[in-house]
Amino acid sequence: MEEDNSEADYGYESAPKKMKTEWSRSYSNKAMEMMKKMGYQTDKGLGKQSQGRLEPIVAFQQDGRKGLGLKQGTFLALGDNWDSEEIIIPEEVNWISNSDNFTFSCEDLLSFIKCGSHKRTLEGETQFVEPDILDGILNAKNVFDNLNEVDLRRARSRSNPFETIRSSIFQNRAAVKMANIDSMLDFMFTNPKDKTGCRLLHDQELLYFADICAGPGGFSEYILYRKSWEAKGFGFTLKGPNDFKLDKFFAGSPESFDPYYGVNNDGDVYIEANQDSFNTYIRKHTPEGVHFVMADGGFSVEGEENIQEILSKQLYLCQCLTALKILRSNGSFVCKLFDIFTPFSVGLIYLMYKCFDRISIIKPNSSRPANSERYLVCKWKNDDTRNICQYLNHINNILNQNNDEDVLEIVATDLIKEDVDFYDYIKKSNDSIGKNQILGLRKITAYCNNNQLKELRQSECRRKCLDLWNLPDKLRQAPENKSTEKFVEEFMSDWFEDKSFFNSTSEELLSMEDLHKKIDSVFDWYFVPVGRRETNVNASSFFICTTRGKLLRYTDMKKWEPVEYMFEISPKSLFYGELVFEYNGEGRTQTRVCCLHIIDGIILGGKDIRRLPLSERLRMCAMFAKSLNKPYKEGNVLTVRSKKLYKLRDLEMFFAEMRHYTLKDNSSRLGISLNSDESKFFVPGGLLLLCEICHNFSSKMSKSRNMLYYIDRSKNVSYYKDQMPIEVQNILYASFRNTFARRLVWKWTNTCQVEEQSIKVDERVLYRDDLKQFIFNR
Repeated sequence: MEEDNSEADYGYESAPKKMKTEWSRSYSNKAMEMMKKMGYQTDKGLGKQSQGRLEPIVAFQQDGRKGLGLKQGTFLALGDNWDSEEIIIPEEVNWISNSDNFTFSCEDLLSFIKCGSHKRTLEGETQFVEPDILDGILNAKNVFDNLNEVDLRRARSRSNPFETIRSSIFQNRAAVKMANIDSMLDFMFTNPKDKTGCRLLHDQELLYFADICAGPGGFSEYILYRKSWEAKGFGFTLKGPNDFKLDKFFAGSPESFDPYYGVNNDGDVYIEANQDSFNTYIRKHTPEGVHFVMADGGFSVEGEENIQEILSKQLYLCQCLTALKILRSNGSFVCKLFDIFTPFSVGLIYLMYKCFDRISIIKPNSSRPANSERYLVCKWKNDDTRNICQYLNHINNILNQNNDEDVLEIVATDLIKEDVDFYDYIKKSNDSIGKNQILGLRKITAYCNNNQLKELRQSECRRKCLDLWNLPDKLRQAPENKSTEKFVEEFMSDWFEDKSFFNSTSEELLSMEDLHKKIDSVFDWYFVPVGRRETNVNASSFFICTTRGKLLRYTDMKKWEPVEYMFEISPKSLFYGELVFEYNGEGRTQTRVCCLHIIDGIILGGKDIRRLPLSERLRMCAMFAKSLNKPYKEGNVLTVRSKKLYKLRDLEMFFAEMRHYTLKDNSSRLGISLNSDESKFFVPGGLLLLCEICHNFSSKMSKSRNMLYYIDRSKNVSYYKDQMPIEVQNILYASFRNTFARRLVWKWTNTCQVEEQSIKVDERVLYRDDLKQFIFNR
């Protein structure tokens, strides 16, 4: 019994099948035509703003009468008390640790290979499971051949205590399974920790993950729901009808997700070149590799359910192999498996066991109890797994050759049995999951026979599980299509009533007098380089992304207008930035492309950063841009970049990082390199100065202690940072609004302004030497 996404029956069982089909099609087509005339669009709610539930309200489903051909002997007794079945919430997780180093060479591994004729049955595969349990599973599945498909589907829904959880707020049930798995493993994927229990992520580090064989993307939708843009994902799956459906990511926005399909551009995980190119692509973004990998591969085995494990063996192998290639040290892996009775499957798990610190085989409650689905979880990858990677590559190449013989074993069975702890673990896992599966299959059969039976604990299980998995108890809904002004009101919250700062202009620095008047302490001020107004729009402005694909900017006319360029920005974002040109190359062959530079942020993908210190806000903006960018993606993908923040007293260090570039018109300009070979660069047109300290404070350097101290001008009291009361620390740093309202700009109106030891030719402008002298004397 695997996933069944069949559409619900609506109570016309008594009609012949052909008549029912025609009736349903005719009725549905006419209703859909009427709805489309009234403006209905597929995958949008029926509300005025396209809001509301997307799923139909299921009509009363008559259980009906059993038809001709019923074989009473195939059913269990009606009196079975199924409500006494034990339900464990949360599930138990048993780990097995790898205490011994794996010392086998590639040559040793190659000697383990055992080939033979292709097997088409699991009968007799009892080395790693009790014979009566294997027979019980196979026999219980065979009973289903005599059951009505509609009755079977309904019985499954009525009998499963966890069935009403369904897909929750996500596009499919896979996302809920990942939420379940993450929770039962103490959120080891969305909040990874090292072996000492400390957070595995460094400060301001993105959580990198990969989702393989995973279309339409339920696993990734869950991760992005939980982490938003603070995670960056890479997807690999077969192109076609089961590709990633990013437009259905309602719970977690997909701007931070990057699908990739390998060197063959088909997403075929069986091809070694595809695996390796996916690894190369990931390492360009994060040289260490990803923090964790999820694999949810599967395909239809209709009519051959009993040999699903045999049919899936290469899929098992390639998912594990790809994970080993792309994972960083201490990374983790979760992979969907089905039965694991054959020596091939057990040998593969044994090799993964040797590649990680520990493994576990789990059956989450969200996985239907009557199917053979289970998950292999591998925690904390070892540093050196090269030999096993090479060996698995070799096995995969053999499988790709479609020989008359099949690979039956990849680790000697005697070696596995010698590792008593591992052997016992696999056998106990198979026996335990097998017993529960037999029970689930028998329960469905009984519910098929008696349509009055109903699992009475479904509501309670739903409530407990959603609470435990930290998911909302509501239905999936399409994003609301609100007006921009409504979004601004929600984003700004308590700032909305007084948003006059939106229209404030920056003060220009024109002389040394301006510097002395407006900058009290150079220790409080930072700067970012800004553009030359080369684009068709004016200077810096506010940008807002309300819903996916809808980026607007605030104009001088005090209106929000669409941005003409297509940037991928997470919805629920409001920030200050500018559109600039970034250049590639020099001279006549030079090219340029419009990019979006973030200067400061208020809301980033729903995360409110407005009250963080300026340096923290800019670090968050840098993470946000890094998560969104796809610099190695083929096609015209525009760049979002966060401005680099410099301390004002480091002005000369900033100029030392610049060099002269020759533009297409043969003019020479100082530019800032944007990549390692300096071929890509940005030409500033000035500096925007930003104060990190609230307007009531300033700082000075103590001559006696050579330390900064802060002066509260409203109370005329000064503090060293280590002696400052908490309540003062909470108001010391300026919010976005406070910083923004006091911003200063130094415009470069001619090139000689910024040349070292330049000669003054215009007293109405400020020169680099002026600023250098001011900083030195302060």
